[in-house]
Amino acid sequence: MGNGPSIFVRTPQEHLEHMWKNPSPLAYSCPPRHVRVYLLPEWTQGKNPMKEPWAALKNDFALEPTGELNLKKVKGKWALERCSAIDLERMKPFEEMCKGRLSPLALKVLADSKGVVWMYEPTPSEDTVSIRADRLRIVRQYDAAVERVMEATLGRISKLLDNGVVGESVSHHYPEHSGPDPGIPDVPQEVHNKEASVKGNVGEAEGRKTSATLYQQQRQLIFFAALLFLLYSGALGRYAQFGRDLAFGW
Repeated sequence: MGNGPSIFVRTPQEHLEHMWKNPSPLAYSCPPRHVRVYLLPEWTQGKNPMKEPWAALKNDFALEPTGELNLKKVKGKWALERCSAIDLERMKPFEEMCKGRLSPLALKVLADSKGVVWMYEPTPSEDTVSIRADRLRIVRQYDAAVERVMEATLGRISKLLDNGVVGESVSHHYPEHSGPDPGIPDVPQEVHNKEASVKGNVGEAEGRKTSATLYQQQRQLIFFAALLFLLYSGALGRYAQFGRDLAFGW
């Protein structure tokens, strides 16, 4: 059903921004036993709401068994404090006979030529305005924190890639010699063999160390790449859902 105004749920304005960024058009026709509602977060009495369909939240709501529309469903869907239908003929708020419900007759009278019932949220109370302002502040702080994490992740990935390229390029330039050093004459073969053995052991140790370092860097690279994927793909961040669902109902 949803919730009323709270710092843990989207404001109507956030719902509208989300609708613009993630368009999900309604079906061509409203399903049976439903009514299509267009709701304006802000509306001035006397102004034709149908001239601003882009500014309206849109959804199909299931009707009660009696054919009535329970306005609690509308308020819960978009975290509204109150909502009221618009009388399109008089361009004024419609006063329902039964508070909190619109009868089948009222829905028929209020609907436009396409069967859409237009609504709006009356001016909210000071408490609701304060709650929404607090939420906006918190969400902005959350977005800023996620942006910093993303920048740090990109920087770390770039550093790991640079280190990996440098490490590989240096490893390819280690000189490999077999047999005695031609630049040092008259040295016994046993000394050359011992020196070659020491160099071999050192080379193996360096190789193991380099391999371990590269393996560690690869693991870090995979971790940061996965984190970056989560930031962009729908698990965290401004364009994601999971983080805000957990923290702020976004």
